[in-house]
Amino acid sequence: MRFYYLSSRHTGAQKTQTNVVSDKIKYLLPFLFIFFFSCSREVQLERDEYRLHSLAFKGNKQISTEELEYLIPPTQKPNRRPFNLPVTPYVGLYNLGKAFYDSTKIKKRLNKWDIKLKTLPSTGNFDADIEKKRARYQRKKSIYQDRLDTKENWWMKNVGEPPAKITEASIKHTSETIQKYIYNKGYFDNTVTYQIDSTTNNRGIKLTYLVEERNAYYIDSVRYDIKDPRIDSILKVTMAATMLKAGERVNMDNITLEKGRIELLLKDEGYYNFIAKNYISTEIDTTDYIKRNYKVNVKMLVRNPLLREQHEQFYFESVNFISADPSNDQTIGGDTTQIRYSGINYTFIGKRFPTRLLDKKILIRPDQLFRISLVNETNRQLYGLDQFAFANIRFTQLPDNRLRTDIIAPTNPKYTASYNFDVNNINGILGGGANVSLRARNLLSALETTELGLRANLEGQPGLDTTVQRSRELGANLAFNFPKIIFFSRVANLLSLKSPRTQLALSYNNSAQQLYRRQVFRLTGNYAWLKSKYETIQISPFDINLINTPYKSFAFDSILTYEAQRGNNLKVLFDPQFVSSINATYIFNNQEQGKNIKARYLRVFVESGGTTLNFFPNKNKINFIDQVFPLDTIQRAYFRFVKLNIDFRKYFPINAKDSWAYRLNVGVAHPYGDNQALPFEKNFFIGGPNSIRAWRPRSLGPGSAQGVTVGNRFFQQPGDILLEGSIEYRKYMFRFIGNWNAGLFIDAGNVWKWYQINSKYNEANFDWNRFYKEFAVGTGAGIRLDLDYFVARFDWGVKVIDPSRDSGDRFVLDKTRLGRNNDYYPVFHFAIGYPF
Repeated sequence: MRFYYLSSRHTGAQKTQTNVVSDKIKYLLPFLFIFFFSCSREVQLERDEYRLHSLAFKGNKQISTEELEYLIPPTQKPNRRPFNLPVTPYVGLYNLGKAFYDSTKIKKRLNKWDIKLKTLPSTGNFDADIEKKRARYQRKKSIYQDRLDTKENWWMKNVGEPPAKITEASIKHTSETIQKYIYNKGYFDNTVTYQIDSTTNNRGIKLTYLVEERNAYYIDSVRYDIKDPRIDSILKVTMAATMLKAGERVNMDNITLEKGRIELLLKDEGYYNFIAKNYISTEIDTTDYIKRNYKVNVKMLVRNPLLREQHEQFYFESVNFISADPSNDQTIGGDTTQIRYSGINYTFIGKRFPTRLLDKKILIRPDQLFRISLVNETNRQLYGLDQFAFANIRFTQLPDNRLRTDIIAPTNPKYTASYNFDVNNINGILGGGANVSLRARNLLSALETTELGLRANLEGQPGLDTTVQRSRELGANLAFNFPKIIFFSRVANLLSLKSPRTQLALSYNNSAQQLYRRQVFRLTGNYAWLKSKYETIQISPFDINLINTPYKSFAFDSILTYEAQRGNNLKVLFDPQFVSSINATYIFNNQEQGKNIKARYLRVFVESGGTTLNFFPNKNKINFIDQVFPLDTIQRAYFRFVKLNIDFRKYFPINAKDSWAYRLNVGVAHPYGDNQALPFEKNFFIGGPNSIRAWRPRSLGPGSAQGVTVGNRFFQQPGDILLEGSIEYRKYMFRFIGNWNAGLFIDAGNVWKWYQINSKYNEANFDWNRFYKEFAVGTGAGIRLDLDYFVARFDWGVKVIDPSRDSGDRFVLDKTRLGRNNDYYPVFHFAIGYPF
């Protein structure tokens, strides 16, 4: 018999190895569990059902596969297989949720919300609180009723995916839908059949729709047959805007759009009762279409009402504006105010609003011809005031083609509060922030909103040594927003329908960290209006900042003094300051929320700082400011500068879900004051989650110079000139809770100083002969979770070209290493929203 003895050293090593293996198995278990559920559970099939494994289209040449895929109902699509692997994990997740489905528990919750709904009082008067509860209880009841009807719980509906099952009857119905869709695109002779191939699995199939488009039909001529002479004359004037043009392929969608165009046009000429589907029909003459090379004649027939020779035009008989405060008890007398102003009857139940200002937002008047455009614009103007929950415009038809108009506008609460929180990880320190906002409406009886905001933030900042310290930021702001241009009555009248806004705001910000404490008082005035549907103009006639740095650590102040002796004006940015400017912004943006369409964005910003100093004999100070806000120590810094920033972005859809996006951001600021510096907040910075993502926020530049460091960490690097560009490929991956998208990107750019810096001679300043050699380049990839209401973004960037290295040694992609101790490790960014 033999005995083996293991020393404690060997035993410990064995335990460690066992623990490592155990940890690996522990992490693999959930994936193995889902894999087991997705592969091992047998799918229950009815007699006429098949298990759908794959779906494809063949033969379509002109109609894209992406278009045809939209015609397939979700219940007739195969289960998703990540990376085309032979597994369906979403089915496994669905089966996992099915194991926890409990109809008894769901019935109990359904009964609970049904009882709550029935116990609510059904009073004749509108009560906002009761109606909110009623809507909430009804929503809860509908959710649990749906779970009973579909036999699916939340997990099964939102996380998992039911096994793809299909019947031949549904396949036939879908093929007919596809055939009709292609027919409507002008391929009248198309055929759509299907092919079913068996798989090795029991009753599994591969489905292929076989499409034969054949010849397309084109419009040879378009003729309008209009029975009403007045309508005929109206339409003839607008024929240039028709959706049907000779030479184009026949498209039933365009015919529908043309009918809608005619209906909208006539409703804007008083024809209140004109409805396209009742009075417009289309005839397509295919006579001798083969001889005419598949060309057809299209006739649009506009009929008259039955037993009438013409359509009737309507006029507004009376206009009544009714505003109801949901919080007001209408049973109490004396709460209703009635006023007649400019032909409109105003009735205020509860809160009262200035009729003189409302009159500019209501565009319809008694005895005026009915125009749907005026009705829609009135609705938009009232809703844009943020005083009313909505504006419902109702019409009652009266004799002699008259319309009684009632504008029902329930008011928003007088006071509302909102708050939000965010979490960040900057420089390896977990931080976050909180914002609280209180909004009051119509306090000054000018249809204005008053906003009071409070905010607090904690984030990581570099210390003087290799450690990272937390910085604290506290702020408050008070803003008054008026729905018009104030102080300029003539301009206000011209812009009254352009969603004008005037904002007067006062704010205070206090930031503190290990290196310094900084206080900013700010007073601003802004005008804004819409130039068109996609264009916005903003003008700020005054933006006044009083900035003080009451504390700078001795070590940090020594660094600033040393840099000043070397010709770097960074120290000026932390002296007490007075900054005033005027600015203007033009924005063009034709993006549509939630839609992947071809779009562009352009922002042009122009600013002149310290303009008033040019009118004083002493251009380095304003005596009045120094007398009101005296300083005991250092002299206050004043700035004079001009600034231009152009930000252009373009978006190209590749298909329904994928796209390319690129951005070009150019900025120039010329500090022409004696201190040759910009205020800290007016500088250009580069690097970070919305800039060049291979660098930390604001850490790149200027030029090819080494940035100012604090304890071996780069301090924020300001610049006067900015050149920056990015291109990004955005790819849809899969849906789980939200839409998961991937991003591949390349960023390039830098910032430069306007003037030479002695310690960084011919490195930090902009020079036409070398600037193109000093572009930093980064690349990387990211993952984005799109939850519709916000996008969570995770990006990793790596440096490709580092301009701070010696010329000829700036390519650093091959130096990329994992681990934070390496200068070229991948930089991680977490952010909300897309970078551009």
